[in-house]
Amino acid sequence: MASSISPPANKGLASLNRALFSRKLLLVALRVPPAACARAMKELPRGTILDFPRIRGIVDDPRSATAQSTASAVTTAKPPIASKLVLLSPAIAAAGGGSDGADHHGHSEELPANVAKFARDVGAEVTEYELTLDYEYWTAEQVLRSILPDDIEIPASFETVGHIAHLNLRDAFLPYKHIIGQVLLDKNTNLKTIVNKTGNIDNTFRFFQMEVLAGKRDLMAQVNESGCKFKFDFSRVYWNSRLQTEHSRVVSLFEPDSLVCDVMAGVGPYAIPAAKNKNCLVFANDLNPASFEYLCENIRANKVEHLIKPYNIDGRELIRNSIKELNAEAALVSLRAKAPLARKPRVTSPTTGEETTTAPVTATPSLPPVLLPTHPKPRWFNHYVMNLPATAIQFLDAFWGLLANHPSVDETTPLPIIHCHCFSRDLDPKTDIVRRVEAALGAPLGPDDLIALHNVRNVAPNKDMLCVSFRLPRAVAFATGERTAAAIRAENEEDEVVLIEDDAPAAKRAKIDT
Repeated sequence: MASSISPPANKGLASLNRALFSRKLLLVALRVPPAACARAMKELPRGTILDFPRIRGIVDDPRSATAQSTASAVTTAKPPIASKLVLLSPAIAAAGGGSDGADHHGHSEELPANVAKFARDVGAEVTEYELTLDYEYWTAEQVLRSILPDDIEIPASFETVGHIAHLNLRDAFLPYKHIIGQVLLDKNTNLKTIVNKTGNIDNTFRFFQMEVLAGKRDLMAQVNESGCKFKFDFSRVYWNSRLQTEHSRVVSLFEPDSLVCDVMAGVGPYAIPAAKNKNCLVFANDLNPASFEYLCENIRANKVEHLIKPYNIDGRELIRNSIKELNAEAALVSLRAKAPLARKPRVTSPTTGEETTTAPVTATPSLPPVLLPTHPKPRWFNHYVMNLPATAIQFLDAFWGLLANHPSVDETTPLPIIHCHCFSRDLDPKTDIVRRVEAALGAPLGPDDLIALHNVRNVAPNKDMLCVSFRLPRAVAFATGERTAAAIRAENEEDEVVLIEDDAPAAKRAKIDT
């Protein structure tokens, strides 16, 4: 029954007037002694007592409260016995019980038979109760449904980033955008600012234009994720709270003490948990100066300065120089210098029982918990993360010849694993992405190279976000000579022809998790 109750219709309302959403209901009620309340809950059939969300079906009797107040003012008067009102469903009120506004003691014959019997058994009076449901009672969906045209769907969900709600309203909602923002602000007490996306994501720096619809113009967000703290200006960087599960999934793939290169790190949703929770040594990069600024701030806030080396350069440049950078002892010494100081041991005094520190210890930095590889150089990263779905695949050509200067590396030594996020509009997105990855690399992924192709989420009709994880093919890692886009395409086409002629089954070329 509660679902059939809605606020008054206010179609086309231009600005929010909360008083317009008040609705009064005249309900039939049974005035009973308090001792009869439990019996009412037990004996009256389901659906008889008022069942509205956040509204009690049994309330104090206003008349009883007034009588008690009057009696307390006259010291010689005996306080009356308190009573309760059992509020009945609006369906019973509609049947005609108690329509003139007066009490109806003895008129229980107007009630359904089972309710009338209960009223007689407990000596209940039949009366009326006016229930007022104002703006505060209704949900955001109910309020917006009363305002928006019937042929427009209510905005079903929104992303929250700290105290900010991020909407992506379609054109049909734009005439009502400010009232939508105000209603959402009213109905979500944890939110302070409502913004709407006004343009596409900038593919270079990954932020989008937005406008504030309601609340204060404070776009400095603070987010906790995976035990880490993140702070950033939401209008200047990219952050998507819907990717929290994906952040955790990718980091879970790293072994403790791994070497990780986060090529498009943003403000650190992969790099910082990897360092803080997995003791990984991370080289983290983002081209956006604002992202780099907050990446550095978040590194300090999470006390992982000794585990993360931040960069503000082009992703291709970092990939191409990553082996050289990782093998530069000066960079690693610089990180070690930022390790936290050793803590002074705490001991309990045998006389006072209080904890105290011992004499000051030598203030030398403790070594970082990450264990650098002990095998001979060259070192290389265990993982590369490329979280730029719109264009990350295009950066894969930078891995061409990554280890060309080290041809003597043992063939059994595992090469880096690359985690590359991407979009696809293809009817067969997984096949589409494997094809594009191979074209960018300039070589096919062998049966042991492709590790997983994970479907992250559907971002729009006919548009999926996926993450392909693969081991860098040896043919790419140790390649020599410059590669042109035309040569890459030509070689890839030749590989496809060979596969067709050999009738190679697709299952041998891909291990895809669904």
